[in-house]
Amino acid sequence: MSLPNAHAALPHTLISASISGDDVARGAVVAVVTVAVIVTLLLAGGIVLLFRRRSGALPSSASGLPALRTRANILLVRADEAVKAGENELGFAQAQFGDTRTAPFAETMATARAKLAEAFRLQQALDDSVPESAQKKREWTLQITALCEAAIAAVSGQDRDFTSLRGTEADSPALIAALEARIIAARSRLAPAASTVERLGRDYAPELVASQSTAVDTATSALDDAQESIDDATTRISPSGVNTVAGLLEDSENALRRAITVIDGVESRAAELDAAASALDALVVSAQADLAEARVQREAAPDADTGAAIIAAIADVEAARSSVVGTGQRNPVAGLDELSSAVATLDTALASARNQSQRLEHARAALVGTLVSANSQISSLRQRIDGGGRRVGAEARTRLSEAERQLMLAEAEADPVEALDAARRAVTHARDGDALAQYDAMHR
Repeated sequence: MSLPNAHAALPHTLISASISGDDVARGAVVAVVTVAVIVTLLLAGGIVLLFRRRSGALPSSASGLPALRTRANILLVRADEAVKAGENELGFAQAQFGDTRTAPFAETMATARAKLAEAFRLQQALDDSVPESAQKKREWTLQITALCEAAIAAVSGQDRDFTSLRGTEADSPALIAALEARIIAARSRLAPAASTVERLGRDYAPELVASQSTAVDTATSALDDAQESIDDATTRISPSGVNTVAGLLEDSENALRRAITVIDGVESRAAELDAAASALDALVVSAQADLAEARVQREAAPDADTGAAIIAAIADVEAARSSVVGTGQRNPVAGLDELSSAVATLDTALASARNQSQRLEHARAALVGTLVSANSQISSLRQRIDGGGRRVGAEARTRLSEAERQLMLAEAEADPVEALDAARRAVTHARDGDALAQYDAMHR
């Protein structure tokens, strides 16, 4: 009875063993496949990481952009300072050696100036209110960097050529004679400069002429230093040559350069203030005519909003006009700025009431004063940047470059309305640049 039951149980045992074997096999296959997949993924990840490290990972447009912008800003400042120094060198080299011998240097500086101007134009485009893609920002930033580096390299090469040219001339006593003649010519300008400074002090507000108050003393001291170096060099000349006085001649040249720069500054400041005063007087007269027209248009305003705008603009012009009319020491720069701004607002309020002929006529009248104001604002900003040196960052320098560009457009534009718009943009950029330069000077 028991034997059949034993034989009946045998197949079930064999089946169970077979099933267990299959499970083990399948489990082993799954484990092997899983391990293989994991290994493959790890290898693929490692290869990708390796190639990213080797190739720079082909960064996205935004990757590293802040660092690129910082470098570009630093290079803009360096290039601007280098080009200004190169232009000063060129001016004195032309005085020393003549235009013919310095023509290659002039061409080099023109190229450097053009590259710097293009770099500032791109920087202004990055700073304006028009949004750009990250890719475009990156491209422009890299272009700015390349342009600045090219400008710096050009000026550096010119400096080496200047040094070589001066080295050949240092062997000739003629250079000493030429320097002495230029010192005498500069001294002849001191008395007129002193008279100019005295007149500026009488006519204009103290804050406008503060930097000129010590100009004559500064120039005199610099000319004395130049002559002292020349005298010392003269005593060291020997029949064998004058190579040992090259350093003294360079000292004399630098001192003379400082003196001439200071004297030129007095004359240019006087010209700017006198032009601003004349333009302000003319604007006061034309503003009176604008007020008369505005009062007529106020009564014929097509709607309440237009009438209110005209009334507010009339009040602003009257206030500005009253503040600039008077005797004694004047500030024509601030007065011209204030009255021009008020008149511009009035022009906008009256625009719909004027015909094309009237708009052109008023634009021509306003353009004269606005150009003077733009020139004055730009000159003031340039002096502030020069005085601040490398403490003044790229933002202020960019505004100066854009103000100069807009002024050039205004002076070249035949349409007085378009020219006036460009001149007003020049004034705005110069004001913004001045504020940025003041901030940099105080915080850097």
